[in-house]
Amino acid sequence: MPSTPGAAAHHRGWPWGLGATLVLVLVRLLYAGQVELAPQEAYYWQYARHLDLSYLDHPPMCAWWMALSVRLLGDSQLALRLPAILSSAMLGGVLYSLGKRLYSPAVGVLTAVAANATVLFGLGAVVMTPDVPLVLFWAAALRVLCELVLPDGQGPGRMGWRWYLLGVFCGGALLSKYTAALLPLQVLGTALVTRRGREALRTSHPYAACLLMLAVFSPVLLWNHAHAWASFAFQTTGRARTVDGFHGYLVGRYLGLQAVAVGPLLYLALLLTAGVLVRQAWRGEDRARLLAFASVPGLALFTLVSPLHWVKMNWVAPAYLGVMVAAAAGAWALREHRVVRGYAALSVAVGAVLMTGMYLMPLCPWIPFRERDNLVSGWHELAEAVQRHREAAGTPAPMVVGWGYKTASELAYYLPDHPETQSDSALGGDGLAYGFWLDRVRPGADALIVADLRQPLRDAEARLDAHCAAVRELPSVTVHRGERPVTTFRLWSCQRWHARPEVAARQTLPASGGAR
Repeated sequence: MPSTPGAAAHHRGWPWGLGATLVLVLVRLLYAGQVELAPQEAYYWQYARHLDLSYLDHPPMCAWWMALSVRLLGDSQLALRLPAILSSAMLGGVLYSLGKRLYSPAVGVLTAVAANATVLFGLGAVVMTPDVPLVLFWAAALRVLCELVLPDGQGPGRMGWRWYLLGVFCGGALLSKYTAALLPLQVLGTALVTRRGREALRTSHPYAACLLMLAVFSPVLLWNHAHAWASFAFQTTGRARTVDGFHGYLVGRYLGLQAVAVGPLLYLALLLTAGVLVRQAWRGEDRARLLAFASVPGLALFTLVSPLHWVKMNWVAPAYLGVMVAAAAGAWALREHRVVRGYAALSVAVGAVLMTGMYLMPLCPWIPFRERDNLVSGWHELAEAVQRHREAAGTPAPMVVGWGYKTASELAYYLPDHPETQSDSALGGDGLAYGFWLDRVRPGADALIVADLRQPLRDAEARLDAHCAAVRELPSVTVHRGERPVTTFRLWSCQRWHARPEVAARQTLPASGGAR
């Protein structure tokens, strides 16, 4: 049988797609070693140093991947980011496969290209966070779900093994980030509204797959059981306590961040496509129902939450997967129209320019950027200043306390001996996961306390006095991007630190120094 034109184009195009992927991987490998770690990356590296079944604010997958890379390649920036680079390459392949399975090879290519040309997925290719494994597992689950609920001539009984693969992917997503709690609901909704899905629900496979998913997720359950369900409380009642009413400006911030995340033109196209998917799903199209359940509930949920709580840019990432495939399919179907071709090309180009600007910002000080939001410059400079104070203090070197997990994590990484740093938990505050590592710090030790002036220092004097026998402020440190100042850090020398204020208050002040 002769090959179809679509198949021929696919066979001609795959070497170009593979070549483009390899070029992107090479560029990202070179870039990853040139830019300092983002605070979140340094924090998750701290996770990897304190390997556990789970952690207070996130499940463990990101830490596990980082720990494996560090074990094999050392503690370099490239090693920490390698899982993100490889995951991005795999995500591109999964998105291509998803578009090809649902529509055509051309749609698969367009989907992968569009995703790579966004700030959201472009930064996710070089910045290692829990969103990296989350999005990869989510996309893989969606790809398997296609085979389970869309017609292909096989009965549900012959597809049983794919339900177990889906269970593993859903469990992997849950091990990555708690946002993945939406994924099993998406799968159930898709199964209920498709004929093949309803047939499968009358077999044992989906329910056994749920048990497999829970087994994969069990490390998080075990950790929470051993720690009074601290992580679940943090993500539910803890988050709820931060909600203090309706704030219209948060909606503007949410929309603005999402427009930057995927590019303003593509963002508008994705929102319009979501509406089209809902209409097609209402008409009974199984393919549209699958993609609508993959994206619309998540987009709607985060939009509804946005006036009540700050929705960060990356939270919405999984919700874009389905609608991005549908948008690529719509653009390809209407490619004969010059306006559609131009809009699609301009959407990808604008996203690519934004992403390239984000890549170059840390390396090119002449690129305009609000330095307050620049979190990847100046950490080497700060660490050098802190190290000079540590050396001047003699042996043993004082403990380093970052006022905030970001400063504590960056100093732990960039100080030459990778010391065991502490965060707000050492000063009677909320240090996130650092509170679970407080027992590794020696009471009675001297400390250097470092605070970033980009964050508020509430009750600073009282907290310092409560946890130190004596406090002396040191010269502040201003860090730079090129010649441009980024932020200033305040430093204090804390003598005879103790975690419990009542103990510190009983200590005798040394003759050579008093409180500020």
